[in-house]
Amino acid sequence: WTSGNNDIDKFIQETQLSEHASNIRIRNALEWVPYDRFYDIKYIAKGGFGKVYRANWIDGYLVNWDDENKNWMRYNQNMFVALKSLDNSKNVTLEFMNEIISHNIGRTDNDFIVRFYGITQDPETKNYIMVLDYAEDGSLRNYLDKEYNKLNWDKKIDYLRYIVDGLKCIHEKELVHRDLHIGNILKLKYKTVITDMGL
Repeated sequence: WTSGNNDIDKFIQETQLSEHASNIRIRNALEWVPYDRFYDIKYIAKGGFGKVYRANWIDGYLVNWDDENKNWMRYNQNMFVALKSLDNSKNVTLEFMNEIISHNIGRTDNDFIVRFYGITQDPETKNYIMVLDYAEDGSLRNYLDKEYNKLNWDKKIDYLRYIVDGLKCIHEKELVHRDLHIGNILKLKYKTVITDMGL
């Protein structure tokens, strides 16, 4: 496989080698995902740097290396994912590389940053796309607009605790989230996760 860009290829390979060397369940290895492995792609929103889509991913994500068969084992085939396309990234920009690196560094070994699975490329625009966990409830802003009066204090405090834990993980990596607001916090199943690192 190749992304067509040496920097992206090297970055993906380094995450796979470091995870394979750790000899534990894979959580942070990224992969190059051919665009044709996604189907039912639907536009969700436009942000400051690009567009976000929802799609089904045929293969699902990497969970472990199978030494016997010399291949990655996968989980959750046909899962929903978010595809975050960054405008004008076909000629990979520093902003794009910073975004993918920060998403991977920031979320290492924690459940408080949106999960980052890999990178793909739009065959028409040639823009690179980040493959991320899909938050069915959308941003915390959208979720609270609909559900605020139904939430008890325990649930509100739980959501705040997830946000604080996410910020703690980011700061422990000596990073700063420079664009933290309620729109960059997603409601993902039972918890909240931080996204769009804005580093």
